[in-house]
Amino acid sequence: MSTILAANNSFLETLTGPAQLKHLQLNELTQLSEEIRKEIINNVSRTGGHLASNLGIVEITLGLHYVFNSPKDKILWDVGHQAYAHKMLTGRRESFATLRQYKGLSGFINPTESEHDAFHAGHSSTALSLAVGMALARDHLAQDHKVVAVIGDGGLTGGMALEAINHLGHIQTNVLIVLNDNEMSISQNVGGFSQYMKRIKETFFYKDIKQTLDQIENQLDAFNLRPGLWELISSVKTQAKARFDTPGIVFEKLGINYTGPIDGHDIAAIVHALRQLQGRQKPQILHLITQKGKGYAPAEQDAIKYHGVPAFCLEKIEPVEALKPKAKTYSEVFAEAAIEIGKLEPLLVAITPATAEGSAMVKFGQTFPDRFFDVGICEQHAVTMAAGLAKAGLVPIVSIYSTFLQRAMDQVIHDVAIPNLPVIFGVDRGGLVEDGETHQGVFDIAHLRCIPNFTVLAPKDATELRNMVYTAVRYQRGPVAIRFPRDKAVDGNHGHPLELIDCTKWETIHHGNHIIILAYGAMVDIAKQTCSLLQAKNINPTIINARSCKPLDVVLLRELLNTATNQIVTLEEGCMTGGFGSAVLEFAAQERLNHLQHKQATITLIGVPDRFIEHGSRKILLDINGLSPNDIANFILHLSTQA
Repeated sequence: MSTILAANNSFLETLTGPAQLKHLQLNELTQLSEEIRKEIINNVSRTGGHLASNLGIVEITLGLHYVFNSPKDKILWDVGHQAYAHKMLTGRRESFATLRQYKGLSGFINPTESEHDAFHAGHSSTALSLAVGMALARDHLAQDHKVVAVIGDGGLTGGMALEAINHLGHIQTNVLIVLNDNEMSISQNVGGFSQYMKRIKETFFYKDIKQTLDQIENQLDAFNLRPGLWELISSVKTQAKARFDTPGIVFEKLGINYTGPIDGHDIAAIVHALRQLQGRQKPQILHLITQKGKGYAPAEQDAIKYHGVPAFCLEKIEPVEALKPKAKTYSEVFAEAAIEIGKLEPLLVAITPATAEGSAMVKFGQTFPDRFFDVGICEQHAVTMAAGLAKAGLVPIVSIYSTFLQRAMDQVIHDVAIPNLPVIFGVDRGGLVEDGETHQGVFDIAHLRCIPNFTVLAPKDATELRNMVYTAVRYQRGPVAIRFPRDKAVDGNHGHPLELIDCTKWETIHHGNHIIILAYGAMVDIAKQTCSLLQAKNINPTIINARSCKPLDVVLLRELLNTATNQIVTLEEGCMTGGFGSAVLEFAAQERLNHLQHKQATITLIGVPDRFIEHGSRKILLDINGLSPNDIANFILHLSTQA
């Protein structure tokens, strides 16, 4: 029995770093894995977070820290939301209750938290490229450490990961790829590569033959054989592997030695395999089979539902009274609008890059299975595929998170905007989200506004979102982006019939005095709350729903600018650099140049500051970035006293 066992028979409570793991026996690691699972379940039930993926990777994490020496050895986690056990084992267990809370632990890998976090990780399919870069740097600097990349089978479908594998097989540097295969990303994995990985699991004959060949080769190491004989043995081994028709051989053909598949919950097997591979100098891939949600029955039964969860109750509680209907999110409103319009428009199709559940588009797929395409973690492919669909006469909707759209900007420009194709982008999670720097959807306005041919819209409420989608489908005049936040939808006249609207004409929703708030998208509701606060201070602002930032409503904006006594405040939940407010300033500057005006309305911008925003609830993030109704009202009060 280990000497580090606490009085209450808990290993986890005594661990302060991964080095202590090496004092444990393998059977003690099994006990520790159960303690970690209980800790994850209990904490995530209070804080929310990524549950199923973290329950599935506990033994892999223990094995990695048991065999390798972090932080000297570099362990890179693809995506990063699968690293809760890693955080506990690297000195952050005491802070784990603050997970994803403002000023608490990040829900992703974050090097500012710990030296054991080798590189920040939020988006998928990056770890292999990072591993290749770090391994090449290690070789160049004549350093001696291992570089290990942990990636899921979902991440392995991403083009960037496949590019890295191709390069790694060519340069033959020492990198270990640990493949955590649970057949899941956020949604069920799709595509040929996913099916390929599934076939590997069903092919154990190759594993047995390969192990026999490796054992023979290891035994011959004890003999002083001539080089020519070694070449003959190597040739026989290569020919033997080449003659077995098994999916696993593809990695070998790419130049990466394949080991597996191995049970990813058998800690002894994992440790044995890692030790076998630890000293090898060529690229290796270790294929481990895991169960997402392992150890928590609801998550095992529905890994998609328990991929990312809000705080939840571990015990079932019977409601004492009828529950109120749950408010719809903007994602749900968008998906339901697509379904409603899809019944009217048979050419409408929908695409998502592995976020069918998160964006609620799974409902569209259930309604129109032949018109829905989940392409996996392949944002670039999703956009260019949509361009092909549009060019061939269909009406594609691409449902994509703002932060993931960043990965496909060249395709947006090259394949959609230049040919001016009618692709509709539902830009979900536009604005501040709780997941931190890698997921903040604050750059899409600036990205899209600068691209010719684009129309860039944001609705003030659920009704306007539905009508924007309907109008974009009916008009089909080039690419349209409609962005909306990750939040409950502000209710409009949701039950009303769909209407065609002039999305590019702004709407005055409150007539007041010469202080004018131009609010974009979700900020309209904030502006209305601000208006009430200002009216209590005897200031009655004009509130305008500036629902299109490209094109601007130049007729109304010119009228507002030409009144020199006006004070215009632009309000957006996005970066101010290049955003909606910048568009208004650019137009004002051009008006002065065109008409040689010396007096214009003053313009002040309010938006997300020029820095990366940490994690926390949207409400907190709005507040600390000066975007709450109170902050905006105080700012305008100060502005009015300076006029």
